[in-house]
Amino acid sequence: MTEQDTATDRIDVLDFPGADRLQAAGRVAPPSADAVAAALAAVRSAAGREQGDPAGAGAVVELDARPVTEPGSVRAWRRGLPLLVAAAVAATIAVGVAFPPWSGSETSRTSPAADPTATAPYWKVRTLQWSRTASGDRQPDATSETLWVSRDGTRGKPGNHPVQDYSRRDMGGTAYVICGRPILWDDLKKLPTDPSALRARLVGKATGASVTEDLYNGIEELLTRSPAEPRLRAALFTVLTRLPGARVSEQVKDSTGRVGTAVAIDVDTWHRQLIVDAKAHHVLEATDTARNNGLAWGDQELRAGDLLQRTTYVSVGPAWQAPEVDPVTKPS
Repeated sequence: MTEQDTATDRIDVLDFPGADRLQAAGRVAPPSADAVAAALAAVRSAAGREQGDPAGAGAVVELDARPVTEPGSVRAWRRGLPLLVAAAVAATIAVGVAFPPWSGSETSRTSPAADPTATAPYWKVRTLQWSRTASGDRQPDATSETLWVSRDGTRGKPGNHPVQDYSRRDMGGTAYVICGRPILWDDLKKLPTDPSALRARLVGKATGASVTEDLYNGIEELLTRSPAEPRLRAALFTVLTRLPGARVSEQVKDSTGRVGTAVAIDVDTWHRQLIVDAKAHHVLEATDTARNNGLAWGDQELRAGDLLQRTTYVSVGPAWQAPEVDPVTKPS
């Protein structure tokens, strides 16, 4: 053991006000893994804001993230663990609430630490999109896009282009239209989380062959572009899997190799599929493929299974700021 190791091992991690009462309380059970994870998320989010990270670690769901093993001895990691846990507990007490992994903030307009009841004004979505051209001479590369959805509308930045206004003026704000009926941003918390009641609420009085496709499209919108809470997401996923003719497949990989649960339906000449992270109920990827051979697409004749379009969701999560719309792109 080096002198530095000895000095580090002698750090008193209980050297803070109230530590004497904590020690006097005796031995208690360690915190649950969920409690520690939530506390660490709060620490990372706070650290990210302090260091100027616009998103803050843990602020969004990085849907393509994979575990990374960093070099370092097990002994060094264990030695630092009490300090990390102590800091996490302190941060949790200071914040006063454990945020879900996707409910952190970007650069704060109003910090959640200052106002634990605050709701982020934007829902930020980063995607990669691919579409088949009408000519088979050259297939396009995937294009990126970032969206900032709010109560009042949507801003989008396609690739390196300026930020544009995508808002629908006829709705008076953001609306997710399902079976012909709008669901506003503030209506989300009023939706039932029982799958049967939720389906009845979404369908309303709509009837006919289009109900299944309308539900599919609407649920995709709510799962990808809305700040729906976890219980509502789980209920939406259940409704999706119960659609007439829906086929559910486990352990399906998207175009990046991520694994989720696929829910597929057939609509006219198209085969439509969503791959969903079945734990957090975030969409990983949406695809449309040709259902049958012989479909005309420009000067091409498609075969069953040929990809028509694909949207890959890279990350989703709340944001506290959004870039201003470029003046040139504003509608007149």
